[in-house]
Amino acid sequence: SVLLAEGAGREWCQYVAVDILNSLPVEKTDCKELVELNLKVSNLARNSGALGKENALLHKGLESLKSSGMTWMTWKNGNYELTRQLYDALLVSEYSSGAYDAARAAIDEVIHNVKTPAEKLNAYSHRIMCLTSETSEYGKGLEIGLKILSKYGIDVPFSPTKAVMAKGLMKYKLALRNRSLVSCLLSFPIKDDPLLALCQQLNICTMYSGKPDVVKLLYWKLIQYVLKRGSFSSNLVPIIGEGAFLYVRANDIKRSNEFATTTQALIPRIRDDKKNCVHSMLCVCSAMSLLQHFGSVSSPYLQVHKDFKLMGEVEMALNGLNGYAQCFFGAGCELGPLFESKLLVVEEYCRNLGRKSSLVLFSMFRQFALNLRKPSKNPSELVGEAFNEEQVLSELEGSAHYQTLRDSSSLRMQLAFVFWNEADMIDLLKILETYPLQDLFAARLHNRLVFTGLAAFAMCHKKDCASYKALGEKCLDYFKFLSKSGSVNARPVYLFLKCMKSPSRDAFCKAIEACAEGNFVHLEAMVNERYVAFLREEKDEAASNECIANAYFLYQDWGADAKALQLSKEHEFLKKEKRKKARS
Repeated sequence: SVLLAEGAGREWCQYVAVDILNSLPVEKTDCKELVELNLKVSNLARNSGALGKENALLHKGLESLKSSGMTWMTWKNGNYELTRQLYDALLVSEYSSGAYDAARAAIDEVIHNVKTPAEKLNAYSHRIMCLTSETSEYGKGLEIGLKILSKYGIDVPFSPTKAVMAKGLMKYKLALRNRSLVSCLLSFPIKDDPLLALCQQLNICTMYSGKPDVVKLLYWKLIQYVLKRGSFSSNLVPIIGEGAFLYVRANDIKRSNEFATTTQALIPRIRDDKKNCVHSMLCVCSAMSLLQHFGSVSSPYLQVHKDFKLMGEVEMALNGLNGYAQCFFGAGCELGPLFESKLLVVEEYCRNLGRKSSLVLFSMFRQFALNLRKPSKNPSELVGEAFNEEQVLSELEGSAHYQTLRDSSSLRMQLAFVFWNEADMIDLLKILETYPLQDLFAARLHNRLVFTGLAAFAMCHKKDCASYKALGEKCLDYFKFLSKSGSVNARPVYLFLKCMKSPSRDAFCKAIEACAEGNFVHLEAMVNERYVAFLREEKDEAASNECIANAYFLYQDWGADAKALQLSKEHEFLKKEKRKKARS
């Protein structure tokens, strides 16, 4: 009883005491108080990121409960709420630890034994989360979730017709009564609502399953539900933030910024709910990366990763680091051991928690960085100490294979372009042309389309490759649109694509200048190198030597030492070359 009443200053004492009490025979302890203490300390462990300790304490609490005869049948004797809290915490812990079968067992216990529909919502949400995390079957998760949602009075069809969409939009506008959503929500009190937590998970399923109409209809109905209720839970804010994701995918910058601005305005109101506050920031980061420099967005993404990791939210922590890595690559930040050490840490984190798909992704990132930094026999192949593409892909199937092939081919395309492997560029274009020119992560789409477009224009003059010019034009149009919308990331790429499509001195000089102004070191190095090929056709040896020297030093600035070494072997004068002036 004394331990249960202790404040934050004596947490260390509770960690030690609960281990001692758990080791005692059942008859020597007060079972109910020991279960409560295990619950309390497990929550402390989760908040400090110690997921293994949290899980062990919850299992100890469950053992105490069962050994004393306090089963679901005896909840009427005052133990109902305690048992429900224990199982609710246990199913969350098992899911976070990647023990999906154990999580499903706890979920079934809750659904079959709790009294009210509201008390089942957390279990329903995690049932869908287990399915999508384990199999990536977001469409199936959405279908199951919409059936559950209909039991709570919110009907959203899996394939809404135009008439249903028109009716839904009309009702949404009538509910707002010409008011802005922000003005309504800022005046509403915040109250817990587990239904919105379920809707938050469904929102993720709709986006990843390619159901934009379902996203919109679900959003409209949720806003009507909240306006009618007169209050909202903190789960609504990341749902609005995920709306920014939706419009990022549709390249609708105006709407994306509108949703991101609304989310930012509401974040201060939910600061006490750290999980949803950080989730909302993750959504804002994605919207920011459409227009703002990737270098300025990478740090917020990294902070989101750290915050979620500390909270024990594994999936969201990994999403944060994925966004960080994509922005890091997109900005041309300096490669090196420091960046690779971050990836090594997260690889071990994924390995310990059984997150195989994420382990594959971050191993792939590390191999990409190693290929640029260290000489290898074929640098455009992702094979080495961190990753083996052929082996990994042979072990995957379905959605996991499809997504992994997209990511590995995107990284390989960049390597093939940097090291100028024409055969690999043509092979990779055949793969990447089958993927849609859309993505929830703006930085990931950016990195894919940059080198798909560059390779398409570079190879379209080769035999049997003329069709790739159309693919290059699509990439060019994408960056032209973003450039006109004010994206600082898009303008250098747009100009680079233009000079690859129609080479000229003026086009190359404009692209080089834009890359230097935006501090995109990697792109500036590549433009200089491509300019060399053009100048040699023009028989301008002096200018081509100057450009190859610029590219050589810029590749070193980027950390692509393997590429710099390749250039020094191809051009003997570079070994004695000295940098003439600073870049700034």
